[in-house]
Amino acid sequence: MYLVAGFLMTHKHPKLIILTGRPAAGKSTIGQRLSQDLKLPIISKDGIREVLLDQLGCRDRPWAQLLGKAGIDLMFYFAHAEFDVGNSIILDNAFDPTLSRPGFQALKAEYNAESIQIVCNSDSETLFHRFKGRVESGNRHPGHREEDAFDHIREILSREESPVLDIGGEVIEVDTTDFEKIDYQAILEKINLFLRSK
Repeated sequence: MYLVAGFLMTHKHPKLIILTGRPAAGKSTIGQRLSQDLKLPIISKDGIREVLLDQLGCRDRPWAQLLGKAGIDLMFYFAHAEFDVGNSIILDNAFDPTLSRPGFQALKAEYNAESIQIVCNSDSETLFHRFKGRVESGNRHPGHREEDAFDHIREILSREESPVLDIGGEVIEVDTTDFEKIDYQAILEKINLFLRSK
């Protein structure tokens, strides 16, 4: 609590909702629904990167990856900005556990914030065909240059599992092979309980 212009201001305890998982695992699909239902902002690395691509131009895959790294830094910047005023937030990205752990640990420590992870996953072939279909649909921003990464993505998907961040807090694992079979209401109920907890 603190005093501003004669008024007593009380900030609620901020909460961090992390959506992670391998490429094309359905993070954004679930995240957008949660954002609407919970009335919480969702920050996506791909969304930030697309703004940067529009402003700075589209080049090659290494350029898109560089802007992706900048996007992750901006995600943490926005998280700090929301936490500064006591707001909870949803972050959507395939976070690398090793690279991202220090940032999340610092964020949680500074604001005494709790976190919950939603880890989206499916089998490698399903994810690859979903990824390829997404690119070939023409609905993705061309600046991602993902058509140049099919072989790389297939290799990554064949040898990696969906990343789980070792930062404490509850982990909800979601099989997104068939979106019709996802118990979204159960996920929403868990997140609501998490947000209401002290």
